[in-house]
Amino acid sequence: MKKATLRERLALDPRVAKVLISMAICVLLYPFFGKYIVYPTYVFNAIYITAQLTKGATYKSSIERIIGTVAGGLTGVVFYFIVPDHHFLMIPIAATVAVLWGYLFVGKFTPVMAVITVMVLVGKGEGEPVLYINNRMIDTLIGLTIGFLVYALYPKKKTEMNRVFYDHAKACLTQIEKIRAKYQKQEALHEELVAAWKALQALKQERMTIVNDSSFVPKVEDSEPMLSLIHDLEQMLHNLEILYHHPISENREPGLQEVISFHEETLNRLYGKTKQEIQLI
Repeated sequence: MKKATLRERLALDPRVAKVLISMAICVLLYPFFGKYIVYPTYVFNAIYITAQLTKGATYKSSIERIIGTVAGGLTGVVFYFIVPDHHFLMIPIAATVAVLWGYLFVGKFTPVMAVITVMVLVGKGEGEPVLYINNRMIDTLIGLTIGFLVYALYPKKKTEMNRVFYDHAKACLTQIEKIRAKYQKQEALHEELVAAWKALQALKQERMTIVNDSSFVPKVEDSEPMLSLIHDLEQMLHNLEILYHHPISENREPGLQEVISFHEETLNRLYGKTKQEIQLI
């Protein structure tokens, strides 16, 4: 097994690097803009949430943060003024409502909604819940803005794991090319198909290793080209499986011939598309 180099051992996860850069910017700017930041912790929290690996994940987590802050804050304020002298008694009901808001607006449990609601009701705003929510929203937006700027300017370099993945994807495509050639020559395909399926499964595992190597990344596949590449390779193997079970023959039924032609055209189209994509990487 090849030993990791010192450079590889010291390399930071891109998400960690973005967080560190964003926080360093906050520290440098705080002496100049500190009077506008009431709760620095919320700025850092927003940065951590925003710093994702992909554009889709970054945008999604940021929108969830904004919606959660607004919905949770409004929920807390409303219940705070319902029983102003004993607002802490409303915590169970308000927290339940905040959880329901998460499923309604975001489609899942959103912790920030419940957390802000409870913080308002336990008196975090010191008698000024509206002012507290206003300051927290401003601090969140500052953090999100810095996080977005760092994401936009952060160099997007391919890691060694990415290069290995695409090398193996190219090898998988080469296997498919050989199977296509054998199909045209009406040769046996069973062993080659089994080997290609095993290679594709290994490719899927490599992708999961890359995804799991980065902490707390929600739905990275939303904007990840690796998943699209795997999908195309898998679709080509499905096409070849169908063609394998219906070998070339002059005595095919008309309806069956249409199905076979469809799979042949799909296979050729995906092969050309995938080959071009891999060449551009």
